Amino acid sequence: METTSHPQNETLTRGRTESIVIQVAPNYENEKIKEMEMFGWDMHGRQEIHQQGDAYGRPSYLDNSTYLIKTKVSSYVKLHFIRQLSLPNIDKIKQIESEYFDVSFPALPSTASYILPTILILVGLMLVLDSGAPGLVALLLLGGGGGYLFYSNIKTRNKNLKLCAQGAAKQAEIITKLQPFI
Repeated sequence: METTSHPQNETLTRGRTESIVIQVAPNYENEKIKEMEMFGWDMHGRQEIHQQGDAYGRPSYLDNSTYLIKTKVSSYVKLHFIRQLSLPNIDKIKQIESEYFDVSFPALPSTASYILPTILILVGLMLVLDSGAPGLVALLLLGGGGGYLFYSNIKTRNKNLKLCAQGAAKQAEIITKLQPFI
């Protein structure tokens, strides 16, 4: 996220401001607005874009995640936020905000990453059924390789889910540091 700092017309904004534009998935828009408001940002504008791009969102399968991912979407929303530089405790809020957004969340293996292992296992099974004993060697090689890849994806997914949960807990802890300053 990039922020820019610039003076505005005194009568419109009552002082200097900084602004930021963030791209989010449409179904994550309201959550992102609430998240930014925690750090003193006010929504200034919104633009819906209908083309492929990167945007922040939540994982959409197999769990109710409390963490963010950056993903490719076919349409997204650009949110423009403004924050007063005269906000009380702005330096401390910026420090906590930076800490909050620096928490990383590893990507989970996509559903597509399970296709190759499944194909390898199925081809191995078909070769056994089609050619008997020689196919058994193919099953051991292809099925074993596919099984290993499948297991590896599941192991990576579980490890990354654990890291994401730890990251979400760390962000919740960081938010408690913010409370005295807002």
